[in-house]
Amino acid sequence: MKVTDAEILRAIWLTQVKRTAKGVITNYVGGSKGLTGDSDQDRHFAQYQSMISRGNLGIPLSNGQLARRLKALIDGKTLHWNGRPGNAYEFRTEASMNVFRFARNWWAERGVPSGFDQVNKRMRTIRLSDYESLAAQLEQELLDRFGILEVTP
Repeated sequence: MKVTDAEILRAIWLTQVKRTAKGVITNYVGGSKGLTGDSDQDRHFAQYQSMISRGNLGIPLSNGQLARRLKALIDGKTLHWNGRPGNAYEFRTEASMNVFRFARNWWAERGVPSGFDQVNKRMRTIRLSDYESLAAQLEQELLDRFGILEVTP
């Protein structure tokens, strides 16, 4: 079966959008949650994908063939390496930033705090008993809103 570059890029985009739903949340000891920061580095950690987990893209190619195709597609224009080439990659576009901002705002609207509490000398956190269902709801909303965006080679 022939797999096009567009199909690979689409799979990467959808996986990155899905990853962001939980990626903007930091898990702390004891099960409490907090929002990540809003820097480019925080966005990277919320959205990146690794070459080691490329099999999760759902592309019907061998790991070796998929690695070769991914390396050829990562051109530094929209799809970038982050860190050492051959390790982590991501779309670094305005659309990916919008996905990140939307997810952070969505969690903040549901009471998830961010930042450091100077008085108590700890990160601001909250316990969420329905975290998994909220994360699934956000993932679906992100896919509905951003999953339809066109990704081209």
